[in-house]
Amino acid sequence: MVVLLRTEPSISNLHASRRVFEIFKSNDIDTAVIHHYQTESSHSNDLALEIGTRIGSLLTDGDGDGILVEQIGQKQHFSLDFLRKTSFSLLQGCRMRSTKTEFVSCPSCGRTLFDLQETTARIQDATGHLPGVTVAVMGCIVNGPGEMADADFGYVGTLPGK
Repeated sequence: MVVLLRTEPSISNLHASRRVFEIFKSNDIDTAVIHHYQTESSHSNDLALEIGTRIGSLLTDGDGDGILVEQIGQKQHFSLDFLRKTSFSLLQGCRMRSTKTEFVSCPSCGRTLFDLQETTARIQDATGHLPGVTVAVMGCIVNGPGEMADADFGYVGTLPGK
């Protein structure tokens, strides 16, 4: 059995979904739950923000097994490939499924003595074909090792010319 969970727009999705999961847990109901999210958005950034806040928080808490995104309304629709990639990106961000290489980078500060964005782009080009791998790119030795502790591979900058 699979449950497809969708709330009415007038009801808080987060609160209603958490209540459903409380009922499932208190009654020992163990079944797959797919969040059915409907959106009228036609902007990719808006969609990512919507599903991240409304569904991602639930998935991160372990409430649900997947997401189905349905675009409704009269606006220009996203391609099926875009919706698939966005959904898989959400699942990867929630640590539920790994479908692409993940890159972690520091925000850069005065201790960074190289072009962090350019270096990160070069590393992405060289390692972007490795799904399931996390690569950390850090600007300095001060915070870098701690921030990249969970990465599979790490790159820490050094002095210019070294």
